[in-house]
Amino acid sequence: MKYLPRALVGLALLFATLFTITSPAADAPIPATSETLAQHDTRLQWWREARFGLFIHWGVYSVPAGQWQGKPIWGGGEWIMNCGQIPVADYQQLPAQFNPVKFNADDWVKAARDAGMKYIVITAKHHDGFAMYPSKASKYNLMDWSQYRGPDPLAALKAACKKHGLLFGIYYSPLEFRISPNGFGRKEDAEAIANGFRYSSLGPKPYASNADVVKLAQAQIKELAEAYQPDIFWFDGTWDQMGNWTEDDARQAERAIRTAAPNCVINNRLGTGHADFNTIEGKLPAHPPAGVWEYCWNLGVFWGYNPRNYELKNVNTPEHYIETLVKTASLGGNYLLNVGPDPTGKFHPLAVDYLTKIGQWTRANGECIYGTSGNPLPEKPDWGYLTCRPGKVYLIVKDWPAEGKPLPLPALKSQPVRAYFLTDAEKIPLKVIKQENAWFVMPTGNKPEQPFTVITLETGDLQAAAN
Repeated sequence: MKYLPRALVGLALLFATLFTITSPAADAPIPATSETLAQHDTRLQWWREARFGLFIHWGVYSVPAGQWQGKPIWGGGEWIMNCGQIPVADYQQLPAQFNPVKFNADDWVKAARDAGMKYIVITAKHHDGFAMYPSKASKYNLMDWSQYRGPDPLAALKAACKKHGLLFGIYYSPLEFRISPNGFGRKEDAEAIANGFRYSSLGPKPYASNADVVKLAQAQIKELAEAYQPDIFWFDGTWDQMGNWTEDDARQAERAIRTAAPNCVINNRLGTGHADFNTIEGKLPAHPPAGVWEYCWNLGVFWGYNPRNYELKNVNTPEHYIETLVKTASLGGNYLLNVGPDPTGKFHPLAVDYLTKIGQWTRANGECIYGTSGNPLPEKPDWGYLTCRPGKVYLIVKDWPAEGKPLPLPALKSQPVRAYFLTDAEKIPLKVIKQENAWFVMPTGNKPEQPFTVITLETGDLQAAAN
């Protein structure tokens, strides 16, 4: 993933444009050829119910925490090796400093569950090449190349997800910063490797060709699918412009995943054209994209751990992330919110606080998010957002009208059966009137809760409809 500081928004947008694949032609994802569209739809049902997940970017890049040799690095998160132009031999000293003795899978999963999240996706290997699980395909992994001797984080997270009712996903990138022929690493490393130099005593065998990178990726994808049988396989790093990852490579990986975990859902960045869902990163669209999709972004501006992420100038309010969830649901998509744990294995206290505050809202208002469809109208109302399910439309009000003013309702075919605040246990009806061919909810003596008060509009068999 990418580091996008607010002060460099223009560069950030350019960076995202150059290095992010959001969708193959923005078409609806195509299911694997061995299943029917109906089977595909059934397999994706849980995804549509879930709506909200936790992304976790965690690796040895958490050790430098955004700095190298005492200086902050632009892009100082999971991209620090590349952005800091750190030599391979130097970067491969980081695992010796990595010993996440405070990692507790239960704590992470409970934090996600309490925030209202329904699934987790964690980085098994990022672009730096370090595997966060006991890989048999490469010794450059957490168990063989660091001080850590605790439980396998992926196995522990999968077990904790099962215990607490969340689904488990794996992120994987076939890209390798360490080899450099694709232009992402240091020129000096590329020249050294081309001349036969080896980091044999300092790190795992370097890769002399793109074929070596692909061979490793295929082996690791297969072992991840077989060992963990994830519910989600989330790919990144397949946008290499030098041809490291071809469609044939992607199809081979897809076969391995679907053989080991037939119900696993795979994002479009694998590159086969048979994606189960499309990935949108960095900026939500103004209108609903086609097909099944997910929006991912940070709590703050960094993906991997960087304490600067939690300075107030870099992190939004909890209400911002609640609104992002609401807006994503109103567009018919899922929201994957990222947190980068520190090198000890803990979430930053501010991240825990924000997840708790998001959870306070989702516990009270989750009915308007989980299992809903997006806004049934072509445009959003000025005062907030809409979601719906059969027989109900949810009015998620951000900007309440001035005192004494009614709330204008979306265009309806006929009068709603009744309206009430979603959090009102007694479901006391709100007065709904029609004036000059428009419907309004009249003000009540109750001051709406903030943020994002939700009004449930029961329509019976009626539906909101554009005029």
